[in-house]
Amino acid sequence: AGLVADLGEHGVRTPAQEAFLAELRERRGRLDGLYGTLVLHRGLAEMMLEIGRFYRTAATVPDRYREAATLAVATETRCAYVWSKHEPTARSAGLPQPAIEALRAGRYDDPALSAEDRDAVAVALEALALRSIPADLQERAIATWGVEGLLELSVLAGVYRMIAGYLASIDVPLPDDARDPWGPDPGPGVGGA
Repeated sequence: AGLVADLGEHGVRTPAQEAFLAELRERRGRLDGLYGTLVLHRGLAEMMLEIGRFYRTAATVPDRYREAATLAVATETRCAYVWSKHEPTARSAGLPQPAIEALRAGRYDDPALSAEDRDAVAVALEALALRSIPADLQERAIATWGVEGLLELSVLAGVYRMIAGYLASIDVPLPDDARDPWGPDPGPGVGGA
């Protein structure tokens, strides 16, 4: 782990940071990685909590498609942390294991993915690549999820790109119970196991 990641997990915190850490643990339970380091900056942590709350409770795109898009962004950014946090959620949201494996392998047109899965992923990947979303894809996404849904998927790509960059830049390690899904031993439930 890097210096900041170590400080977040094991460093000396101010009384205000300790109080915030206790508050976060009460609100979220176990803390690691993202929030384990952001405890050092309450303003950024609160912003990230609010973005997460929005996507969990107020987003219009159903969980399955949102999670498919998130896993695709995790694959493209090779962010094992995001993958480890979202793969179980994707499964719970109804994304079948063959579709999850296709996303892990970067096979975004795999028939294991439904047409809606593929569209959600395609929107997110265009946004991730900083490209204009083709008009026909925009039309399909709007027909399926409305303009709000198209915007949610576009912004989601940027959110997870930002998180991947943040985690990589300060060497935040994976949680103890997680494995790199692209590593030599991806673990049970990853890669079709």
